[in-house]
Amino acid sequence: MDFEGTITAIRQETPTVKSFVLDLGGGEIDFLPGQYVDLFIDSLRTIEGAGYSIISTPLEKGTISIAVKKLPEAKSAIYLHENAQVGDAFILMGPDGEFQYKEGIGVSVVLIAGGIGITPLISMFRYVHEAQPDIKLSLLYSARVPSELAFYDELKATSAQNPNITCYFAITRPEEEPWDGPVGRVNREMLRDYAADVDSVFYICGPTEMPDEIAEILRGLGVEESRINTEAW
Repeated sequence: MDFEGTITAIRQETPTVKSFVLDLGGGEIDFLPGQYVDLFIDSLRTIEGAGYSIISTPLEKGTISIAVKKLPEAKSAIYLHENAQVGDAFILMGPDGEFQYKEGIGVSVVLIAGGIGITPLISMFRYVHEAQPDIKLSLLYSARVPSELAFYDELKATSAQNPNITCYFAITRPEEEPWDGPVGRVNREMLRDYAADVDSVFYICGPTEMPDEIAEILRGLGVEESRINTEAW
């Protein structure tokens, strides 16, 4: 389904990530946390469109939010970072994607993010916090440097507010910025220490081979295949 609307807010989340609030012009988009939309920044579609994960939740009506990482090969992302302004028109298509959070799947959920892989997971995180406060939720999130931990302040504040939510952060290049927390990518030891309940449902999103590598570790720890959901960037 196509929607036409305007950008109503832009926020710098990290040095390389911006979020955009999109007003749907009176329309309502029916989506599940984890899904994405295709965005075209002008009605003529002269700029190549691209898919972006929805970072807001289905509880919000009339708008959705997306997060966009600026990458040298991504023309649409570069345009959004360098040229997009509040009030700009867009065409949006979707939602789409099989990486979805579904209710009734269990009482314990583990989200595992690598880098910009946090974007579909933040929608799940927010939804569980707002709509399912009794769910036990753990987030394991690694990034290259601390300044690239998108939504870090929100994640920390939410976990402090909700006793059923726990967040663990790790940095893969601590030599580039000061950091006194865990170092390295999410690995077997971290999973064993912080996400040991094999009856949890796992959602994993990150670059290239990372989701498959984490899924293989989880299988080795005894997690059933049906409880493992992956998405690669």
